Order: sequence, then C-alpha cells, then structure tokens
Amino acid sequence: MPVKHALLALLAERDLTGYELKLRFERVLGEFWQLNSGQVYSTLERLRRDGMVSRRRPPAPPPVVEPPPTTIDGLPSEIAALPAEAPAASNGTTRAAGNDTARAASDDTARAAFSIRPRGRRALATWLAAPVGRLRPVRDPLYVKLAFSSPEQVPLVLRAFAQEARRYREASETLRALVAREPMSHGGRVRWLVAEAARLTYEAQLGWLDCVQRTLAPEAPAPRLRRADPRPLRRPLLAAETPSAASS
Repeated sequence: MPVKHALLALLAERDLTGYELKLRFERVLGEFWQLNSGQVYSTLERLRRDGMVSRRRPPAPPPVVEPPPTTIDGLPSEIAALPAEAPAASNGTTRAAGNDTARAASDDTARAAFSIRPRGRRALATWLAAPVGRLRPVRDPLYVKLAFSSPEQVPLVLRAFAQEARRYREASETLRALVAREPMSHGGRVRWLVAEAARLTYEAQLGWLDCVQRTLAPEAPAPRLRRADPRPLRRPLLAAETPSAASS
C-alpha cells in the first residue's frame, strides 16, 4: 500500500514520531489525502514487526519524590509516619488502574520515535523503481449508479450528475488557481505535479459527465408542422396544358 512506503520515505530522511509522520504526509498530500492517527500507528507497528523500522521508546519520566512524613503532636515520628490502613480495592478502582496503564502505554507509543532499518531502505528502493502492478480499477460510485438505473430513472440520475458536475467544476477551478504558477524548489514542484494530476482527473470526469448528459438527455422536440390547409391542393398543370403549349 502506498501509505506504508510513504512513511518509509519520510523516515529515510530522519527519525520521526507517529504524529510528526502524519503532519509531514499531509503537508504534501493533505489537500487530496488525509491520514488518521490509527492508520499511522497500525502501519508503523506492521513495519516494525516486518523488521523495516525500529521504535525508540521515550525516556522514562523522573521519579516522583514523596514528601517527608508529617508528625502528629504527642506521637513518635515512627508511629505518625505509619500509613493508615487502605480500604479494599473495589472493581471500579481496579478498572481505573487498568485504564491508567493502557493510557500510559498509549502515551509511550505516541511519544516514541521511529527509525528506518536497512530492510526498510531496501523495500523503499524496490518500490520506487518498480512499475505499478496494474491499472487502477474503475470503481467510481457514479458508474455504479448509472449502470443500475432503469430508463424511467434517467431524469433523476441526470439531475444528480448535474450536481456532481458543479462540484467537480468548483474543485477544478480551485486547483487551476493553485497550479497557476509552477514553483522552483523540488518539494514545490512535486506538490505542483500532484495538484495538476488531480486537476486533470477532475477535468476528465467533467468531460465524462458532459458525455452522459449528451447521450442520455431527452431528444430535442421535433419541429412543429404547419396546420394543413383545408382547401384542396391544386393539381399541377401538365406540359400540354400550359398556355404556351396551347398557342403553339
């Protein structure tokens, strides 16, 4: 999956936490592809199990220093320092302790930094050099809606597609303004190319939606015929009946 290799590419630059990986990924593709934190950490865990990345746990927090015991007037300090008998732990207390432990483990994972390993670098190089295995399948919901609509439902589908065309047109115009000027840096050019790919995809979809409208829209009404003249048609004169023929 491309997310896995995108994370490897980011880790090839420097060690990063899961949160930093999410930010850097969306800095490049955030306008078209956003990640959730669960997807980032689950992908990192699979990479770690496969030996492609390593995880460095954050340093343990400093121990909490307990304040010295306070003395009670009239009692020896040793007796005053004895802890009072704690009540038996209830089920709620046990569950709370378990939740605290799980929360602490989650915090450790969120603050842990990940490093790419030699196996991960080799996998990244192989992925960059290899062509895509197959063309992306055509699985747009609009195609399914069109394929399973009956002739009676065509007007409804065309109205829905007109709304989709407006959305694609607005997105295309936004991207057109975004790619109006090509940047000079490598990172800027990469982002420009991704935005241009999205714009061209939207333009192609707009062309297809226009084709749907032209193909399935009701035909233009036939021109109205003039009312028939109630008077009988005059029989055309034959050549022998013309005045010129009679005079000759």
